[in-house]
Amino acid sequence: MRLDSPLLVLLSVGPPAIWWYLKPSSRIGRRLLLAFVAVYWFLSTWLGAGLLVAGLSRGFQSIKSREAAQGADTIVVLGGGANTFSAGGVVLGELTPLSALRALEAARVYKLIGARLVVASGGIPFPESQLKPESEMLRDALVSAGVPPDRILEESTSRTTREEALVLKVILNSRAVERFVLVTSPTHMRRAMAIFQAEGLHPIPSVSQLYSDNVERPPMFLPSSGSRYLSDIAVYDYAATLYYWLRGWMTTASR
Repeated sequence: MRLDSPLLVLLSVGPPAIWWYLKPSSRIGRRLLLAFVAVYWFLSTWLGAGLLVAGLSRGFQSIKSREAAQGADTIVVLGGGANTFSAGGVVLGELTPLSALRALEAARVYKLIGARLVVASGGIPFPESQLKPESEMLRDALVSAGVPPDRILEESTSRTTREEALVLKVILNSRAVERFVLVTSPTHMRRAMAIFQAEGLHPIPSVSQLYSDNVERPPMFLPSSGSRYLSDIAVYDYAATLYYWLRGWMTTASR
């Protein structure tokens, strides 16, 4: 359910519109419609999206020095979505903007600390539409960004953040990795850190950018597709954080 989902808009606008049509003298239908428009407008602006993101990303930043990595020589980059296309038996894949920016951050940190290993994590969460693991596309992006192929390890079985923590725990323990740099988006980092820590792992956060350098910041008070996309991401992570907390999959300190 996205902010621009026709179903969500219909479910939000339909009932008050019908109420207003059946009872034109009533103020309830009008007020509900105005409330929906106001909330939708706000969440589609840079200001609204920024406030949502701030609630999730406060306290996290990208590491800027080798010392900030606290001796870690391994990087784990979590996938943030991918799209695949098929025709004539040939399958092509591309990362979503979130995943591409995570790959760029992982490559930057690799060069900064001289890491010996970069783990690209991401399987096939939606088999009906995704035809190959996200880790393959992350690997290709990492190589394009300057990471040698022999320094990259793929984790291709996980479908959720919790599964990533469980699978990566085995991989990292088998390689005697105690501390590692965890790369993901600002909106996802708080939940990812809490889940990994709950499994006894010791990640050091380094958040990726939310926008590419060549993309201009959307208007502060005017709706834009970029701001709406950012709000979508933030709303999803708020809901996912609540779900993971209710299931007891996060550390107590992060709840």
